[in-house]
Formats: sequence, structure tokens, C-alpha cells
Amino acid sequence: MSTPMKYLVLSVLFFTACTTPVSASSPVPARGKPTAPVEVKAELALKSARLTVTFEADAKDVELAVSGIDGLVVDGESRLVDHGEFKRGETRTFDVTFNPGPGRSMLVVSVSGSFNGASRARVASFTVGSGPLPQTPGQVITTDDGERVKVMP
Repeated sequence: MSTPMKYLVLSVLFFTACTTPVSASSPVPARGKPTAPVEVKAELALKSARLTVTFEADAKDVELAVSGIDGLVVDGESRLVDHGEFKRGETRTFDVTFNPGPGRSMLVVSVSGSFNGASRARVASFTVGSGPLPQTPGQVITTDDGERVKVMP
């Protein structure tokens, strides 16, 4: 294969990898602290996500919002549902656009409301981008037990 052909093939592979959506799911935890019974799925692209939220119980006064951490900034309205009401098994889909942070950043989906009469909340986060995690400010120290910990300001 000639050199120009190799570059063409590599370019097509790179472009395809950068534009193919990645699917991720955050099902309702089976154990632990009671949370809002919702499953959150995300199809992630470079600067957008299609979020699918499935309600596994009747819900009232639902608040659903998106935000970002590690440099990710959501475009437009971050509150997707305000005082919503949903039936068990109901699914809603939302399209979100964002500007990712450098390297890896996170898209965060928060759901809260009254589920079967009990106030519950749930947070699901999805990684966007690749590379090392951003370094946060703080001082790394070693304890008397030899454990390394980071002291945050």
C-alpha cells in the first residue's frame, strides 16, 4: 500500500472513531442507599449527548438537570424537567449539547422527586473525551501509616 493511501486509511479511521457515538448506561443500583428509581442511558458524541431516562416507579415533582465537571460546559438550558410527573415504565429522551473540557471531563445528570411517596434523588455521570484526569489543586502528603492522601484547599 502506498504512503498516501496509508494516510487516507488512517484519516478515515480517525474520523470514524471521533464521530461514532458511544453508548453508556447507569442502571438503578441494586444495593446501597435508596436512590431515585430511574435508569439513565447516554449516547455520547464529541459535543452532544442523547440522554434516555426510564422511570421504574411513578414519580411526581421531578427535577431533571444536566451539568458538567472538569471543564465540561452545557450549552443552553441545564434544567430539562421542572416539576414533572411520570408513570412507571415511562421513558423520556433529551438531546444535550456541550463543550467538553480538555482531556477527560464528565457530563452529570441529576434526577430528584417524589417516587411512590418518598423523596429520592440520583446522580449519573458519563465520561467525555480521553486522556489523563485533570489535576486538582491540593497538596499530597504521606500519613504516619504510609498512606498517601491529597489535602484539598
